[in-house]
Amino acid sequence: MLPHDHLLKASEELRRLVAIPSVSARGERLVECAEAVRDLLVEAGFETEMQPGEVGPFVVGEIGSGPLTVMIYNHYDIQPEDPVSLWDSLPFEMSERDGRWYGRGVADDKGEFISRLAGWRLFREQHPGPLPFRLIWLVDGEEEIGSPSLEAFLKRRFKGEAVDVCWWEYGEIDAGGRPIILCGFKGVMAIELRARTARADLHSSLGAVFENPLWRLAAATASLRDRSGRILIDGFYDAVRQPSPSDSELASAPPYSLDSLMEATGAQRLLDGVDAGSFYRAVNFEPCINVNGFAGGYAGEGAKTVLPAEGAVKIDFRLVPHQDPQRIVALLRAHLDRHCFEDIELIVHDANVKPVRASTDQWFVQDVKELLEGYFGRPAIVQPSSPASGTAHPFVEQLGAEIVGLGITHHGAMLHSPNENIIIDQFARMIECSAAILARLSERAIQMRDRSNSEQLPDGEMP
Repeated sequence: MLPHDHLLKASEELRRLVAIPSVSARGERLVECAEAVRDLLVEAGFETEMQPGEVGPFVVGEIGSGPLTVMIYNHYDIQPEDPVSLWDSLPFEMSERDGRWYGRGVADDKGEFISRLAGWRLFREQHPGPLPFRLIWLVDGEEEIGSPSLEAFLKRRFKGEAVDVCWWEYGEIDAGGRPIILCGFKGVMAIELRARTARADLHSSLGAVFENPLWRLAAATASLRDRSGRILIDGFYDAVRQPSPSDSELASAPPYSLDSLMEATGAQRLLDGVDAGSFYRAVNFEPCINVNGFAGGYAGEGAKTVLPAEGAVKIDFRLVPHQDPQRIVALLRAHLDRHCFEDIELIVHDANVKPVRASTDQWFVQDVKELLEGYFGRPAIVQPSSPASGTAHPFVEQLGAEIVGLGITHHGAMLHSPNENIIIDQFARMIECSAAILARLSERAIQMRDRSNSEQLPDGEMP
C-alpha cells in the first residue's frame, strides 16, 4: 500500500498545479505553470531545462544513461473551463467528493504527470543508485491546441537521437476498474467553414429572396456524412488499411459493454448500425467526423426575426493510420466545390496530427500489462488504438519510439468538460505501479547491458 506521506505530497503538488489556469487556447499563465513543472522535476533530481514554443514553453528533464532510452511525455496546458456554470465546484480549486478529486486538469494532464512523478520518487527511495537507463521527461505546453511547436522542437532538441519507448501522456481505466493500455492514437483535423451572403443582417422577410448562410452551412455539413457516420467525401477511405489479425482479435471481444460506456458518459443516441457488437471496433479502427458548433445569427433570449449575413461551423475529423490530414483537407475542398459550395470558405485550424499505432505484442506492453494487473487487481486490457488523438507521430517518425499509453483517466473523468475528475484510489495505485514500471525498466536495461558486455568478450572468456 502506498505510504500516506507520498499520497499527501502528491495531492498537494496536484492542487498547486490545478490552481494555475494554464489554458493554451488563451495563452494564459503557461510560463508560470512550466516553471512550476520545472521546479518539481529539479526537486526530483532531473537535469532540467525550459525551451520556448510558439505558445508555451517545453520543459525537459533528463537523468541516467545506458542501453535503453525511455521518454515520458506529459503536458501542463489544459482546456478552457467553460461553461463555468456547469461545474459543481470551482474549476481551479481542487476539491474532494465521494473519493474523487475535481478540477480542470486534475486528470488531463496534470494528474497523470503528478502520479508518475510521485511514482518516480517512490522508485528512487527503493533504488537510490545510478539509473541504468536514460530517462527523458518531456512536458508540453501546447498539447490542447495540437502541439504546433512539437515537431520542430523534437527535430531541433533531439536531432539524430533514438528513443526505445515513449510512455504517452495518458491511459484509461474502464468502469470496472480495469486498466487499459493504449497502443495507438487517431489523427485529428480541425477545420471551420464560413459563409457570408450579405453586408449585414437583413430583415427575415427577405428570406423569400436571399440565401441564408446558416442554411447553406447546414446543407454543406449534412453532405459530409450519412446516418451511420460514414463519411461521404470522395477518396476519404482510399488510404485506410484493414487492421492486423492480432489487432482485429483484440477488438473482437469488447472488454467493457456499450451500456457501461453510455452510463459513464451519459450519451444516449447511437449512430445507425452501431450496436454492442460493433462499437468497440469503431472506437479502435473507424475514422469519424464531428460538428463542434454552429455560430451566426441570433441566439439570445426571445425572438429576433433576422436573416443572418454570415455564419460558421467548426468541425473535426478523427483519422486512422495512413490517412494524411493535409490530404483530407484537399479532398474536403474538392467535395465542397463539387457540391456547389464553392463560396464557402474553408479555414484549417489543425491538420498536423497524424494517426499512429504501435505493436500490441512488444515487450513494454507485456511488462506493464503484468504490473498493472498486479497493482489494480484486475485484468489489464490491451487496446490497439484510442479513439482520441495526440501529436504522437513525431515521436515515431523522428525518434523511432514505440508509443504506449497507460494512466488514470477513467471513463467518467469528464475530460474537456465541467466536473473533470479522477478517482483517488486509482491515483494512488498508479503511483505504486509507476514505481514498479521504472524498476522493471531498470531490470531490462541491466539485462541489455550485461548481454552486450557478454557478446563483446573474447571467445572463451567468461564475464
